[in-house]
Amino acid sequence: MSISLPHISRIIFAGSVGFICGIVLISFFTLSIDAILIAIILCTVGFFVIFYKSEFVWIVIVFILLFGIGAVAMQGTLDDIVKKNAIVGTILNGEAYVIDDVVRTDWQSKVIAQYNDDITVLIQDEKYTNVVRGDILLLQCTSALPENFEDFDYQKYLAMKGVDYICEDFEYTIIGHQDSILNALARARVYMENIVNTMIPAPQSALANGLLFGGDDRLSEDLQQKFAVTGMTHIVAVSGYNVSVIVMAVMAVAIFVGVHRKYAVLIAIFGVLLFVALIGFPSSGVRAAIMGILILVAASYGRVSYMYGAILFTAAVMLVFNPLLLRYDIGFQLSFLATLGIVVVYPILEKLFMRRKTSIGIVEILLMTISAQIFVLPIIVYHFHILSVVSLLVNVLVLPILPITMLFVFLMIVISFIFYPLAMFFGWLSYFLLSYEIKVIDFFAQVGWNSIEIMDVHLLWFTLYYIMLIGVVVVASKMKKNEV
Repeated sequence: MSISLPHISRIIFAGSVGFICGIVLISFFTLSIDAILIAIILCTVGFFVIFYKSEFVWIVIVFILLFGIGAVAMQGTLDDIVKKNAIVGTILNGEAYVIDDVVRTDWQSKVIAQYNDDITVLIQDEKYTNVVRGDILLLQCTSALPENFEDFDYQKYLAMKGVDYICEDFEYTIIGHQDSILNALARARVYMENIVNTMIPAPQSALANGLLFGGDDRLSEDLQQKFAVTGMTHIVAVSGYNVSVIVMAVMAVAIFVGVHRKYAVLIAIFGVLLFVALIGFPSSGVRAAIMGILILVAASYGRVSYMYGAILFTAAVMLVFNPLLLRYDIGFQLSFLATLGIVVVYPILEKLFMRRKTSIGIVEILLMTISAQIFVLPIIVYHFHILSVVSLLVNVLVLPILPITMLFVFLMIVISFIFYPLAMFFGWLSYFLLSYEIKVIDFFAQVGWNSIEIMDVHLLWFTLYYIMLIGVVVVASKMKKNEV
């Protein structure tokens, strides 16, 4: 009896897709795990008995088994959240360690602290709190569950970030500080942000810090809204696309000054690691770095066709540690889909719009942007209820100068430690570029037809969009192969 086994890459691909699909199913539908497991067992046995001689059966079996594991993992995570309701209203008292950066909004600061028994709480403190990452607090509060919004499950969102409870009626005293590499990096970042705030006026300084360190919380609510309606929020988000633009720009500069392409790739990877270190190795930054490096390797070595499995496998591994990422982390969704979009769509657009292979430049960055936005469009519409009509045009006008802007801001910070007058020169250059970017976004944000409001986004709309998109990609890929 001869049994044909598929290549290991196909097994990994099938397992990754199956695991992700299992998590998707339980994320959006309430189903009986027992029923799912029975169906999996019956399907596995049936396929094996009928098609045991075909290598295809092993791919299907791996998909089905990992599908079940993904479903069980997601259900187990949801069950753990429900169990936490048992100690709601309990008074928590003791030492707690501030484990993450303090996020300051227009009216409050959000502090995440963890007790010694691994209970993690969110403190919603006054805006100008003195608490910083690494502080040890003597904290007393009452545990409470966060209130969900009308169309947003805030409780599961905080659970995805590792937060168990909201801290109500809290009182705390800072009793010490525990330093670490991450805390030192966080302090260094805050120090560099203060340099930017000193040398560049607002709101340009807020955009500069957002570009360099990620996050739109430094922007005013009015400016955040303008970024949303023009489809430019992604430029201050730590996502796979955002990082990929950085690495492509670093590679372009390195190749332009004569560095061999192989070494330019290594320089770009170092740039990614430096960028993630500067922002304190947040989980979103680490994910973005992984996705960005995958894009870099694919684009640099021409192995794009082999990257689908790598991206899906990377996403699956991330979901093993935190299944809630898939539904409740916008950054994960944008990083995963934008990376997949660049790898899948970019080669097709490159074939259509570029007559010959050139070094990385403006056209490539714009094509990458279009590729990414095609894949993330439904996610943006779902979360922000806005379909930007002017997004592509604004991206074309702004994106080409973003890498230069980030370079000037970075040089300004570094040179400020050496020769302040020269740092001011780069500060002025940065200010003019940042002003241009804000004015472009502000202009198109005031155009009456800049966006379409879409309030009801059904899951069926998602499904149909991606089915049609996959169909178009498959057809275009086949046409491309026939031309070769």
